[in-house]
Amino acid sequence: MKWYLDFGHGGKDSGAVSYNKTKESDTVLKIGILIKNNLEKNNEKVITTREKDLYYSLDYRTYKANKENCDYFISLHMNSSTNKSAKGVEVWVYDEKSKVYNLAKNICTNLSKDINTPNRGVKISKNFSVLRKTKMPSILIEIDFISNSTVENSLKDDTYIKTIANSISNSLLAFVNKSIVDDSFSYCVCIGKFKDKDTDLY
Repeated sequence: MKWYLDFGHGGKDSGAVSYNKTKESDTVLKIGILIKNNLEKNNEKVITTREKDLYYSLDYRTYKANKENCDYFISLHMNSSTNKSAKGVEVWVYDEKSKVYNLAKNICTNLSKDINTPNRGVKISKNFSVLRKTKMPSILIEIDFISNSTVENSLKDDTYIKTIANSISNSLLAFVNKSIVDDSFSYCVCIGKFKDKDTDLY
């Protein structure tokens, strides 16, 4: 399977900026690289728009995905609102008939649970360029509201960032009947001779 991961904004376009100057472009890049690594550990092919803080147009993003003949297009964003209490995950698709409609629902459900944020559900739009101009099934994920001070503070925690990335990765991999590789285990090998077979090793 070949995934196109689109990390929103970048370079001169920072996207939404929080009260304490946390940039949407930096946040989704950090999360996106972790998702990329998770997919690649499962032998999935991944193409990205960017892996540094660089600007690329919307047309370039869809052009590159189409040229690479990717199977799925995943665009990562952080939401923002003048209502500073707004909070929650939502995922946008082109229409309800989209092949990735159920994937969008699963991402909302899983991410809402994993980072304890409201599930705002799947939303439909034919106006988003990355949904309209891609030849492959596409989704746009609004992870949470960077304008919310609680969310902004959480984004400073690397464990929280990893939880977001793992949640999205798990949903993507489950969609293609795979599961995330857990490389957090360590192993201990004990070698030696013991006269008493009941000797405690630990």
